[in-house]
Amino acid sequence: MGFLSAVSSFVSSVTSSICNAVSSIGSALSSFASGVGNFIAGAIGALAPVAEAIGKFATAFLQGLGIFKPDEKPDDMGDRALQAADKGITMDKYEKFDDYMKALRDFQLDPAESAKRSHAEKLMAGMGVGTVGVENKYGAAPGSLNGMWLLPMTNSDYFTPERMQTLVAAGRLGGNVFDYLENRLSGGEARSFEKALEVDGNGKRLDDGALNKLYDALDTARDNLADITKQMQAKDNASQGV
Repeated sequence: MGFLSAVSSFVSSVTSSICNAVSSIGSALSSFASGVGNFIAGAIGALAPVAEAIGKFATAFLQGLGIFKPDEKPDDMGDRALQAADKGITMDKYEKFDDYMKALRDFQLDPAESAKRSHAEKLMAGMGVGTVGVENKYGAAPGSLNGMWLLPMTNSDYFTPERMQTLVAAGRLGGNVFDYLENRLSGGEARSFEKALEVDGNGKRLDDGALNKLYDALDTARDNLADITKQMQAKDNASQGV
């Protein structure tokens, strides 16, 4: 049983409204909200340190890539996207991502509506919009970068905004991050995933020292994913009085 399945009852109770809201922003976000987004939403909704860390990462990462402007944060943009969707302004109505972003920036926020939404909901929505923006910027297949958030979520010391920007720009990340961290890939699939990360920003293979750091970082990410899941299970048990 995978980690996500182990906490399915908790994830379902905590994330259903978040994921439904995120899906309302546009069909491009549906796979994000219904797939790995369930785990991410559960983690940031239940564990404040995880939410704080991934929020800081997402801000630096998306601003650094130019998806969001220097004064724009994921939770703020997520709030805009959610409120705009309630008014019929969804991503599906725009052929170009940049036109959709302009519509969000021009949208007048209602403070009363903002107060009704949780930080986790706003953050998830902003990350979802940001994911589509990154895929659009680099011509990646829709949904292929949904799992990229798991690397900084589980090891932000190694998978910094700068390193992740390099990996994304070089097309080194795919949609199997979650399966890799859960040890659910075959040996060949896992090796292919690892090999994609074994190069620097210039496309050259990492030296031995850098390779060791990479594999240590991946081991740490796996351990931390397991730890996050245990914390979510503990929250689940506490909510049920177990």
